[in-house]
Amino acid sequence: MKKKVERIAGKFAEIISGWNNVEAIILGEAAEIETIDPYFNINLDIYYLGNLLPRNDRKEKLKLGIMLETSLIFPEDKFLVEDLPVRVRYKETARFGLILKRIEDRLWVFRESGTNMFYRLTRGQVLFSKNDWLKTIQKRLEKPPEDFWEIIMDSTRFSIEFYLNDLDAAVYRNDRLFYLHSAASFIKSMCSFLFAYNKQFEPSSRMLYERVKALPRLPDEFIGRFESFLRHDMELPPKRKREIARLMAKSILSLQYRF
Repeated sequence: MKKKVERIAGKFAEIISGWNNVEAIILGEAAEIETIDPYFNINLDIYYLGNLLPRNDRKEKLKLGIMLETSLIFPEDKFLVEDLPVRVRYKETARFGLILKRIEDRLWVFRESGTNMFYRLTRGQVLFSKNDWLKTIQKRLEKPPEDFWEIIMDSTRFSIEFYLNDLDAAVYRNDRLFYLHSAASFIKSMCSFLFAYNKQFEPSSRMLYERVKALPRLPDEFIGRFESFLRHDMELPPKRKREIARLMAKSILSLQYRF
């Protein structure tokens, strides 16, 4: 990681860690890539307990660069600091405790947002940690119940079949917009299944392409079919890609995964 990135992230962490209710600050892996890469971002996750500092107060305290925007819906602030993008997202700790309890009580329901929230907690660079909240959460995430992964795979199996049917319908109707929507949802469901099959949390969507290909356990011929499905090629029209999607779905749905 470049010194400039470390310095900017460190400045934000130094200020925000002084707020009374902040439990932990984690720097996301998007800060590790080259700054000229469009996927680069100094992405800071702030885990807080109780009430978050109001938007105007945050703006007053974080005078480190140009504040581009602050979300009125999600607790998030965006900045431009020394020509580098900074994204600060605030996450309430109580939510994670509730989710983990539901997982441990076998009451958790998998959502299409996936498991990236857990990935960010376990894979980022810890810039600040107060008390034992972060260590405790990370310890609980090291070995979730075995049926945690099975719940995800059961849910995504259904989604794979559902979106494959949508893909068939879109090709039949020559509906280009619905085809793109169905194809994207099909790929997302398939990747979620494969990460769960490998007992791994999902990275961000921007990292998905490279990370899914690097998974240790994949169906035979998956990568070649995956690349063909994603490739823009006149020799691979939607009808042909539909056949590729069927082959990928068949190979995934035939996997045995009861642990």
